[in-house]
Amino acid sequence: MSFSYPINILPPNDNERVLALNRYEIFNAPKEKAFDNIVSLAQTIFDVPIAHLSFLDSKHEFVMASEGLAEIGLIPRGESLCALTVLRAEVVVIENALEEPLLKTHPYVNGDFGLRFYAGAPIITPDNYVIGTICLVDQQPRKLTEHEVKVLVKLAKVAMEQLELRTSNIEKAKTLALKNELLNDQIAQKDEFIGIVSHELRTPITALKGYVQILSRKAPLKDDITTKMLQQAEKSAEKLNDLVGDLLSVSKIVNNVLQLNKTAVTIQDLLDSCYKMADFPADQELRTSGDVLLKVYVDRPHVERLFYNLIDNAIKYAPNSKTIDVNIKRKENFAEITVSDKGPGIMAEKLQLLFERYHPTYNSSTQTHGLGLGLYFCAQLIRLHGGEIGVESQAQGSKFWFTLPLYQNHNIN
Repeated sequence: MSFSYPINILPPNDNERVLALNRYEIFNAPKEKAFDNIVSLAQTIFDVPIAHLSFLDSKHEFVMASEGLAEIGLIPRGESLCALTVLRAEVVVIENALEEPLLKTHPYVNGDFGLRFYAGAPIITPDNYVIGTICLVDQQPRKLTEHEVKVLVKLAKVAMEQLELRTSNIEKAKTLALKNELLNDQIAQKDEFIGIVSHELRTPITALKGYVQILSRKAPLKDDITTKMLQQAEKSAEKLNDLVGDLLSVSKIVNNVLQLNKTAVTIQDLLDSCYKMADFPADQELRTSGDVLLKVYVDRPHVERLFYNLIDNAIKYAPNSKTIDVNIKRKENFAEITVSDKGPGIMAEKLQLLFERYHPTYNSSTQTHGLGLGLYFCAQLIRLHGGEIGVESQAQGSKFWFTLPLYQNHNIN
């Protein structure tokens, strides 16, 4: 016949107490190192063979952490010694269980286990509900001094503080997860918007660019001002067309539909195309060094945009840098290209974010903000080619480097 306490072993506020326990989402939770450490400390301090930390709901005692016993898990509440501590809401000390009328027939006491000593301190919530215990067990009768009782109470308070911290961390994690979900939804909507808008803009911008070119060639009378305005309009239309092209490429990358049409091309050819696109100030020098004749296996149009973006960034964000250096060297089966300037540098906390999508950029010389897509496009394009990209920056100057796969007749992927 199984042992069970009488019905009046339940405290009068047990329903509210269980609701308080459920707030912490601890019952039947996986084991956690913090609670294991508290129990291990209790066993060491009191020099007992067994110590454990438990929580009690309406039907069971859940042993969250234990020392000196094999995995216990759930114990029927009617057999739980810790139920006595929950009932009294104070430290319970049983020096010799054989002398306790309520316990002398308990299977833990008169069975093979031979429990004699039990001491339990309540784990009490800030609103005064006893939701669990930290307890000590011995198979020999023993006593606790007043000081030892105080220490056990302090350990129970530490357990409650850990539970509060755990709950706070869970709530923070839930809040962060919700924010991340909302942010991902916003990014997805932004990606969709950019994809739609860039498609819609492509045709009219191409037409606008063509009209400006026709006007530049066929206008019968052009004074210097008109000529300059048409040149500026053509340049602006070209930049707008390039921007829309970048937006389309980013949209395809995000949706995993960008197709690479790879071909063999030298770094020199890529740089020549880039130089034609870039708008270099008269007082700024572009210096090239290294093995420019290295041949890479890449999607040429997209990689030309990659070169342009990185070199154009150096021009825009380091306008006072008299030189921009491009160095090329072989690195195993890759070409490593480095673009360096002597501008103001990049703050350390921003370096890790440069290649993130929609990370805003700011050009102090023109006081304009960037969309935060150019470097993301570069990073993702290089990733699709199997290469790497990085940036280094000290107090002055920045160095962007990236790798592209070398062309090898016997090994084309």
